[in-house]
Parts: sequence; C-alpha cells; structure tokens
Amino acid sequence: MTGRWLALTLALVVLALIIGIVIAPGGGGLALASYADQNLSVLVPHGWRTENLAAPYGTALVGWVDAGNLHTTEVVQATLSRSDSTPPQRAQARARQLRHSATFLEAYLGPVQFYGGRPAWELEYFLHGYPTAVFEFNSCSSTIAMTVTLSASSVGTLDNEQLTMAEDAEPKCDGPAFTSPDRADLAIPLRLPD
Repeated sequence: MTGRWLALTLALVVLALIIGIVIAPGGGGLALASYADQNLSVLVPHGWRTENLAAPYGTALVGWVDAGNLHTTEVVQATLSRSDSTPPQRAQARARQLRHSATFLEAYLGPVQFYGGRPAWELEYFLHGYPTAVFEFNSCSSTIAMTVTLSASSVGTLDNEQLTMAEDAEPKCDGPAFTSPDRADLAIPLRLPD
C-alpha cells in the first residue's frame, strides 16, 4: 500500500510541476503549447494564430499573434551567425536603430540569464506606448543567432510571457534552413544517388 501512495504522490508532484511550467507565472496565467517544425521548437500561447512568415535560406522565422489583442505577438528568428556578431552587439544595434523613433522609450538593455545559467541579452522598450522585449542569444555552438521578440498591450501581459517563451526557443542545429539550400527549398528536387 505504501508503494501506491508514494507513486500517487510522485505523480501529483510531477503534474503540479508540469502545470507550473506550462502556465506562466503571474496574474493572467498564460497557457502555453509546444510548436516544432524542421528548423525550430518554440513555446506559443495556446490559441494564438500563426503569422505564416517566410525567410530566405539561412534563416528560420516563425511568428504568432493573439487574435484577441493584435498588440500581443511573438516572433522567433534563427539565423546562421556571423562571427563578428555577438548577442550584446545585436541588442545594442537594435536599440540604436529604434532610438530614432520619437515614441521609443528604452526600459532595459543588458544581460539576462535563462534557466540553467544560459546567457542572453535583453532589450526591453516601449514603442507607441506598447512594451516589447527582445532577447538575443546564440545556439548550436554559436553558429546560429537567435532573436525572440515579444510584444504586448501591457507590462503585466509582457511579464507573463517573456522569460518562459524566450528561453524555450531553440533551433534544430541540423535543420534544412541551416545546412543545405537544397534541403531548405522544397521546390528544388533532391537528387538521389545513382
């Protein structure tokens, strides 16, 4: 009988952890679903609609929007990295570009740490009064530059989504968008060996 209670208790603890991870912390409780294709895996808020974004070879790009609030979006971009481009440089370059906008208000620019100690750089700002957080980090032994952009209609909504969604975005290092133009372009027939 003790073994059954131990197993039941363990199952309940695991279920509670799963619910705690899948439902983002904060007042709103954002339910997340897993998305994966041949190039990326990402957490996406349940019920958001895809933006069907397209990118050239060397880049994988996916995006979603909350159909009930068009200011709340998620865009994940993975690009073959240039050796002269680091996450801090990319975040600082984006901040410089945005500073030309009259409605830009920078809230934070600096390092953050994802779960497990993985380093990233974050640029958090307001544009036209709406908050946005952009996370820059490298993956696949620094061969792929990751950019996760999250925007929302309020700071509270952005706080519900930002770290969980950004740290779980991952490229598939051997994905077609990063390994071979022939694999990436479905219009090009693959040649079979003779």
